[in-house]
Amino acid sequence: MDRSRQSTESNPPAALRPAEVHLWRVFISGAAASEAAAAGTLSEDERARASRFRFAADRDRFVASHAALRRILASYLGAAPASLVFGAGTHGKPFLDAPAHGRSLRFSLSHSGDLALVAVSLEREVGVDVERVRPRADLEGFTARYFSPRERDALARVPPGDRLRAFLEIWTLKEAYLKACGDGLARALDAFDVTVDEAPSRLAAVRDRPGEEARWTLQRVEAGEDFAAALAVAGRGWQLCRLDWSADSRSVHPAQR
Repeated sequence: MDRSRQSTESNPPAALRPAEVHLWRVFISGAAASEAAAAGTLSEDERARASRFRFAADRDRFVASHAALRRILASYLGAAPASLVFGAGTHGKPFLDAPAHGRSLRFSLSHSGDLALVAVSLEREVGVDVERVRPRADLEGFTARYFSPRERDALARVPPGDRLRAFLEIWTLKEAYLKACGDGLARALDAFDVTVDEAPSRLAAVRDRPGEEARWTLQRVEAGEDFAAALAVAGRGWQLCRLDWSADSRSVHPAQR
Protein backbone atom coordinates (compact mmCIF):
# COMPACT_ATOMS: atom_id res chain seq x y z
CA MET A 1 0.00 0.00 0.00
CA ASP A 2 2.62 2.03 1.09
CA ARG A 3 4.62 3.63 -1.60
CA SER A 4 3.33 7.09 -2.42
CA ARG A 5 4.11 8.98 -5.58
CA GLN A 6 3.12 12.28 -7.07
CA SER A 7 1.87 12.79 -10.59
CA THR A 8 3.85 15.19 -12.75
CA GLU A 9 1.14 15.28 -15.40
CA SER A 10 -0.80 18.48 -16.09
CA ASN A 11 -3.88 16.31 -16.55
CA PRO A 12 -5.07 13.16 -14.76
CA PRO A 13 -2.98 10.08 -15.58
CA ALA A 14 -4.07 8.51 -18.86
CA ALA A 15 -4.43 5.11 -17.26
CA LEU A 16 -5.24 4.03 -13.75
CA ARG A 17 -3.21 0.92 -13.06
CA PRO A 18 -4.76 -1.96 -11.07
CA ALA A 19 -2.17 -1.59 -8.29
CA GLU A 20 -2.83 2.12 -7.84
CA VAL A 21 -5.18 4.19 -5.71
CA HIS A 22 -5.50 7.84 -6.68
CA LEU A 23 -6.45 10.19 -3.87
CA TRP A 24 -7.63 13.62 -5.00
CA ARG A 25 -7.70 16.58 -2.66
CA VAL A 26 -10.42 19.03 -3.74
CA PHE A 27 -10.33 22.60 -2.44
CA ILE A 28 -13.87 23.93 -2.42
CA SER A 29 -13.27 27.08 -0.37
CA GLY A 30 -14.86 30.01 -2.16
CA ALA A 31 -15.97 27.72 -4.96
CA ALA A 32 -19.64 28.65 -4.88
CA ALA A 33 -19.38 31.20 -7.68
CA SER A 34 -17.07 29.17 -9.89
CA GLU A 35 -19.13 26.04 -9.41
CA ALA A 36 -22.55 27.64 -9.90
CA ALA A 37 -22.58 26.64 -13.56
CA ALA A 38 -21.39 23.17 -12.57
CA ALA A 39 -24.80 22.43 -11.08
CA GLY A 40 -25.84 21.77 -14.66
CA THR A 41 -23.53 18.76 -14.76
CA LEU A 42 -25.34 17.15 -11.82
CA SER A 43 -28.21 14.72 -12.17
CA GLU A 44 -31.77 15.60 -11.26
CA ASP A 45 -31.41 13.55 -8.09
CA GLU A 46 -28.19 15.36 -7.10
CA ARG A 47 -29.81 18.74 -7.66
CA ALA A 48 -32.79 17.66 -5.55
CA ARG A 49 -30.46 16.57 -2.75
CA ALA A 50 -28.62 19.89 -2.96
CA SER A 51 -31.88 21.83 -2.71
CA ARG A 52 -32.71 20.16 0.61
CA PHE A 53 -29.79 21.77 2.43
CA ARG A 54 -30.99 24.44 4.83
CA PHE A 55 -27.95 26.70 4.46
CA ALA A 56 -26.62 28.03 1.18
CA ALA A 57 -23.00 27.33 2.17
CA ASP A 58 -23.74 23.63 2.70
CA ARG A 59 -25.62 23.49 -0.59
CA ASP A 60 -22.72 25.12 -2.44
CA ARG A 61 -20.21 22.68 -0.92
CA PHE A 62 -22.36 19.73 -1.97
CA VAL A 63 -22.59 21.04 -5.54
CA ALA A 64 -18.87 21.83 -5.72
CA SER A 65 -17.74 18.45 -4.38
CA HIS A 66 -20.11 16.39 -6.50
CA ALA A 67 -19.30 18.40 -9.62
CA ALA A 68 -15.59 17.81 -8.95
CA LEU A 69 -16.25 14.09 -8.51
CA ARG A 70 -17.96 13.98 -11.89
CA ARG A 71 -15.09 15.85 -13.56
CA ILE A 72 -12.45 13.63 -11.99
CA LEU A 73 -14.17 10.40 -13.00
CA ALA A 74 -15.01 11.75 -16.46
CA SER A 75 -11.36 12.67 -17.00
CA TYR A 76 -10.35 9.01 -16.68
CA LEU A 77 -13.06 7.94 -19.10
CA GLY A 78 -12.81 10.67 -21.72
CA ALA A 79 -16.51 11.35 -21.14
CA ALA A 80 -18.60 14.43 -20.43
CA PRO A 81 -19.17 14.90 -16.68
CA ALA A 82 -22.91 15.29 -17.17
CA SER A 83 -23.08 11.96 -19.03
CA LEU A 84 -22.08 9.88 -16.01
CA VAL A 85 -24.86 7.81 -14.48
CA PHE A 86 -24.61 6.55 -10.91
CA GLY A 87 -26.36 3.72 -9.15
CA ALA A 88 -26.45 2.77 -5.49
CA GLY A 89 -25.88 -0.49 -3.65
CA THR A 90 -28.15 -2.03 -1.04
CA HIS A 91 -26.95 0.32 1.69
CA GLY A 92 -26.48 3.35 -0.53
CA LYS A 93 -22.88 3.01 -1.70
CA PRO A 94 -22.69 4.76 -5.10
CA PHE A 95 -21.22 3.10 -8.18
CA LEU A 96 -20.71 4.18 -11.77
CA ASP A 97 -23.43 2.63 -13.91
CA ALA A 98 -22.65 4.36 -17.21
CA PRO A 99 -20.72 4.61 -19.39
CA ALA A 100 -20.42 0.85 -19.33
CA HIS A 101 -16.65 0.85 -19.85
CA GLY A 102 -16.27 2.84 -16.63
CA ARG A 103 -17.88 0.27 -14.37
CA SER A 104 -14.50 -1.09 -13.30
CA LEU A 105 -13.74 2.25 -11.61
CA ARG A 106 -14.26 2.27 -7.86
CA PHE A 107 -14.51 5.57 -6.02
CA SER A 108 -15.38 7.21 -2.74
CA LEU A 109 -16.15 10.85 -1.89
CA SER A 110 -16.05 12.60 1.46
CA HIS A 111 -16.20 16.29 2.29
CA SER A 112 -16.04 18.36 5.45
CA GLY A 113 -15.76 22.10 5.71
CA ASP A 114 -14.00 23.39 2.62
CA LEU A 115 -12.15 20.20 1.77
CA ALA A 116 -13.24 17.13 -0.17
CA LEU A 117 -11.33 13.92 -0.83
CA VAL A 118 -11.99 11.61 -3.77
CA ALA A 119 -10.43 8.14 -3.89
CA VAL A 120 -10.37 6.31 -7.23
CA SER A 121 -9.17 2.79 -8.02
CA LEU A 122 -9.58 0.09 -10.62
CA GLU A 123 -11.64 -2.94 -9.52
CA ARG A 124 -10.47 -2.45 -5.94
CA GLU A 125 -13.03 -1.26 -3.40
CA VAL A 126 -12.10 1.97 -1.63
CA GLY A 127 -13.53 4.18 1.08
CA VAL A 128 -12.38 7.61 2.23
CA ASP A 129 -13.50 9.84 5.08
CA VAL A 130 -12.47 13.34 6.16
CA GLU A 131 -13.56 15.36 9.19
CA ARG A 132 -12.74 18.94 10.13
CA VAL A 133 -11.11 19.20 13.54
CA ARG A 134 -13.51 21.22 15.68
CA PRO A 135 -14.91 20.79 19.21
CA ARG A 136 -17.53 18.06 19.62
CA ALA A 137 -20.21 18.12 22.28
CA ASP A 138 -20.28 15.12 24.65
CA LEU A 139 -17.17 13.47 23.22
CA GLU A 140 -17.06 10.96 26.08
CA GLY A 141 -20.67 9.93 25.62
CA PHE A 142 -20.21 9.52 21.88
CA THR A 143 -17.09 7.43 22.42
CA ALA A 144 -18.87 5.21 24.97
CA ARG A 145 -21.78 4.64 22.61
CA TYR A 146 -19.95 3.92 19.35
CA PHE A 147 -16.37 2.83 20.04
CA SER A 148 -15.24 -0.65 21.02
CA PRO A 149 -13.60 -1.31 24.42
CA ARG A 150 -10.18 -1.53 22.76
CA GLU A 151 -10.68 1.82 21.04
CA ARG A 152 -11.95 3.45 24.22
CA ASP A 153 -8.90 2.23 26.12
CA ALA A 154 -6.54 3.56 23.43
CA LEU A 155 -8.29 6.93 23.46
CA ALA A 156 -8.16 7.15 27.26
CA ARG A 157 -4.36 6.87 27.12
CA VAL A 158 -4.08 9.93 24.85
CA PRO A 159 -3.24 13.23 26.62
CA PRO A 160 -6.41 15.36 26.95
CA GLY A 161 -5.08 18.05 24.64
CA ASP A 162 -4.63 15.51 21.81
CA ARG A 163 -7.79 13.52 22.45
CA LEU A 164 -10.07 15.27 19.96
CA ARG A 165 -7.74 14.58 17.04
CA ALA A 166 -7.23 10.98 18.20
CA PHE A 167 -11.01 10.56 18.40
CA LEU A 168 -11.38 11.84 14.83
CA GLU A 169 -8.60 9.57 13.61
CA ILE A 170 -10.44 6.56 15.01
CA TRP A 171 -13.75 7.83 13.62
CA THR A 172 -12.42 8.42 10.09
CA LEU A 173 -10.74 5.00 10.00
CA LYS A 174 -14.01 3.34 10.98
CA GLU A 175 -16.05 5.39 8.51
CA ALA A 176 -13.60 4.76 5.66
CA TYR A 177 -13.85 1.00 6.27
CA LEU A 178 -17.66 1.06 6.37
CA LYS A 179 -17.79 3.11 3.18
CA ALA A 180 -15.39 0.74 1.42
CA CYS A 181 -17.53 -2.24 2.46
CA GLY A 182 -20.67 -0.42 1.36
CA ASP A 183 -22.37 -1.12 4.69
CA GLY A 184 -22.85 2.37 6.07
CA LEU A 185 -25.15 2.51 9.09
CA ALA A 186 -26.15 -1.13 8.61
CA ARG A 187 -23.10 -2.18 10.67
CA ALA A 188 -22.57 -1.58 14.37
CA LEU A 189 -19.59 0.72 14.88
CA ASP A 190 -18.41 -1.17 17.95
CA ALA A 191 -18.42 -4.55 16.15
CA PHE A 192 -14.86 -4.02 14.91
CA ASP A 193 -11.62 -2.45 16.12
CA VAL A 194 -9.27 -0.05 14.39
CA THR A 195 -5.90 0.99 15.79
CA VAL A 196 -4.42 4.46 16.16
CA ASP A 197 -1.79 3.47 18.72
CA GLU A 198 0.13 1.47 16.12
CA ALA A 199 1.89 2.45 12.90
CA PRO A 200 0.52 1.77 10.43
CA SER A 201 -3.11 1.74 11.54
CA ARG A 202 -4.98 -1.47 10.86
CA LEU A 203 -8.24 -3.31 11.17
CA ALA A 204 -7.47 -5.26 14.33
CA ALA A 205 -10.59 -7.37 14.90
CA VAL A 206 -13.92 -7.77 13.13
CA ARG A 207 -16.24 -9.62 15.46
CA ASP A 208 -19.27 -9.64 13.19
CA ARG A 209 -17.25 -10.79 10.13
CA PRO A 210 -14.26 -12.88 11.19
CA GLY A 211 -11.46 -12.85 8.65
CA GLU A 212 -12.14 -9.34 7.35
CA GLU A 213 -8.94 -8.16 9.03
CA ALA A 214 -6.84 -9.70 6.25
CA ARG A 215 -9.01 -8.33 3.46
CA TRP A 216 -8.60 -4.60 4.05
CA THR A 217 -5.76 -2.11 4.43
CA LEU A 218 -6.37 1.04 6.47
CA GLN A 219 -4.30 4.19 6.24
CA ARG A 220 -4.47 7.54 7.97
CA VAL A 221 -4.19 10.37 5.45
CA GLU A 222 -2.44 13.68 5.94
CA ALA A 223 -5.05 16.25 4.90
CA GLY A 224 -3.82 19.37 6.69
CA GLU A 225 -3.67 20.61 10.25
CA ASP A 226 -7.41 21.27 10.44
CA PHE A 227 -8.55 17.87 9.20
CA ALA A 228 -8.38 14.19 10.07
CA ALA A 229 -8.78 11.71 7.22
CA ALA A 230 -8.44 8.02 6.47
CA LEU A 231 -8.50 5.61 3.57
CA ALA A 232 -9.62 1.97 3.41
CA VAL A 233 -8.64 -0.18 0.43
CA ALA A 234 -9.30 -3.81 -0.41
CA GLY A 235 -6.18 -5.95 -0.48
CA ARG A 236 -2.48 -5.28 -0.17
CA GLY A 237 0.34 -4.22 -2.45
CA TRP A 238 -1.23 -1.07 -3.85
CA GLN A 239 0.46 2.24 -4.50
CA LEU A 240 -0.99 5.57 -3.40
CA CYS A 241 -0.86 8.54 -5.75
CA ARG A 242 -1.86 11.90 -4.21
CA LEU A 243 -3.17 14.67 -6.45
CA ASP A 244 -4.85 18.05 -6.09
CA TRP A 245 -7.93 19.28 -7.91
CA SER A 246 -8.67 22.99 -7.84
CA ALA A 247 -12.37 23.71 -8.16
CA ASP A 248 -11.71 27.39 -8.81
CA SER A 249 -9.26 26.99 -11.67
CA ARG A 250 -10.54 23.56 -12.69
CA SER A 251 -6.95 22.50 -13.13
CA VAL A 252 -4.99 19.51 -11.95
CA HIS A 253 -1.59 19.77 -10.34
CA PRO A 254 0.63 17.55 -8.19
CA ALA A 255 -0.05 17.58 -4.47
CA GLN A 256 2.57 19.23 -2.31
CA ARG A 257 3.62 17.00 0.56
